[in-house]
Amino acid sequence: LLRELGEDAALEAAEELGEDVAGMPDGDVASDPAALDRLRITSIHWAVRMAHKLFNGAVRDLLKQHPPDSRDEDGEPFWSGSRRTPKALAYYAAEPDSEGMVPADRLLANEHLISFVRSAARLRIESYLPRGSVVAGSANANSEVTEEDARFALEAFGTDEEEEENGEGEGNDAKRDLLTEVICRLNGAAERTSSSPLTPAEFEKDDPHNGHVDFVTSASNLRALCYSIKPASASETRRVAGRIVPAMITTTGLVSAVSCLELIKAAQGAPLSSRRNAFVNLALPFFAFTVPMPAEVRGGLG
Repeated sequence: LLRELGEDAALEAAEELGEDVAGMPDGDVASDPAALDRLRITSIHWAVRMAHKLFNGAVRDLLKQHPPDSRDEDGEPFWSGSRRTPKALAYYAAEPDSEGMVPADRLLANEHLISFVRSAARLRIESYLPRGSVVAGSANANSEVTEEDARFALEAFGTDEEEEENGEGEGNDAKRDLLTEVICRLNGAAERTSSSPLTPAEFEKDDPHNGHVDFVTSASNLRALCYSIKPASASETRRVAGRIVPAMITTTGLVSAVSCLELIKAAQGAPLSSRRNAFVNLALPFFAFTVPMPAEVRGGLG
């Protein structure tokens, strides 16, 4: 990793791998209730860390690179036009203000954070359950994460920025210790994963019990809230998700057909004037075909 990715990227990748290995079940979750409980706890904690990383840490890192008052190369405000200044999201206890009211944006962020943790932790748990234990069209009590569990984990998660910044300044020794610890965790991973293979999740938007649409809805809405965009409902998410695969198939079919036509022209030795460049956007829809320019000829190689 150090040789291929460089030190910083290797440490980040090793840390993520270490989290995955640490969350692997240390027993047979199908027959050992204690192992299942430990898997549920580690999965909830993993989901909370993932929410913090995606919707808090990543936003703060972006604002460090481009502060709200920064300017681009042309001297214009960086956060202007289509660029919206993001805001980092964090879970806050719903404490009323001096007038006995709770800010609506805080309640909305908390709601989607809880939903994200519940759905993400559930998907992670089910990836370690045996094949066939997750039945389509029905809820699974083994992987269900309650709202209380998600809220408690979010409230217990520390977001002290000063402690994090102090940790970043400890130097390379701390990173070396982290890498050593991760390597030790990875050493025993092969044996555990071989005895309990992972079960991939196949996205199904029409099953209201599998939590797939809940996960996509909460994740996309948290991203939208970071940029002050109106959140979408689960039905809107289901409608948009239902168009992704048909749109990809249609576009792929169109591009393949146009490419084959141009290949036939090339095989027949057709002149350049009969060739075409194609510009297509099915969403608009927009179709444009232009005659390609001749290739630039350079001497010295003949």
